[in-house]
Amino acid sequence: MRARPAAAALVSLAALAAAGWPSPAGARRPRPSAGRGEVVLDGLAVPVRWIDGDTFEIRSGPRRGRHARLHGVNALETSGPVHRWGGWTGAELLAIARGSAAVAASGRWTCSSAGQEDRYGRLLAVCPDAARRLVEAGHAMVLAVDGPPDAALLAAQRRAQRAGVGMWAKGVPPEIPTSLHSAGEPGLGPRGAYDRVADTRTGAGVARPHARVYAVCEEVCVGPEEARACMRYVPFERRYRGRPACLRSP
Repeated sequence: MRARPAAAALVSLAALAAAGWPSPAGARRPRPSAGRGEVVLDGLAVPVRWIDGDTFEIRSGPRRGRHARLHGVNALETSGPVHRWGGWTGAELLAIARGSAAVAASGRWTCSSAGQEDRYGRLLAVCPDAARRLVEAGHAMVLAVDGPPDAALLAAQRRAQRAGVGMWAKGVPPEIPTSLHSAGEPGLGPRGAYDRVADTRTGAGVARPHARVYAVCEEVCVGPEEARACMRYVPFERRYRGRPACLRSP
């Protein structure tokens, strides 16, 4: 996979700066106020705190304290430098990931929910304008899990990839792992272990079953050698407590 032109990388850095974030070389943890925003959820305006580019915490009302996950998109992990592809280092992609909350908080979004939850107990929220803003800025990728991807979102992603903004500034791997599950991990259900992989061309989020047992911090890669994308495995319960060395920022 070839790196995009230097001008494309500058676009990515400009996007981070516009969101109030330093360049990857000066990556730091987000300020507590960076992700504060507001959404209109099922007709009720509520203040929220964006935890990253696809998850927010509801701060008032009957759902206060609940976390909601954007439907149809996926942002990079903020728990540590776990992603790697193309010319990016883990620290550089982590800096982009940590800038995504500010991008998400930059607007007031209308969202809806049918009360459904993901496997982590987060409310699934459909927020079309928020998803489009994040995808256009290269701070989220299209990830359709339970149906076809949104055509408008996929078109926005292709424009972002051509422009080389955000996470696409150093190339577009054909596949990116978005979540990893080790065999024997609790809560997997009858289908067992699987890895979720985003197809960056079609927006499909494909579950790939396997029987492997991953070591903590093991790097799992997908795609051809010249265009490989990788992610480090860390169990969910250790991403924020008892953090392993691979999650500590350089």
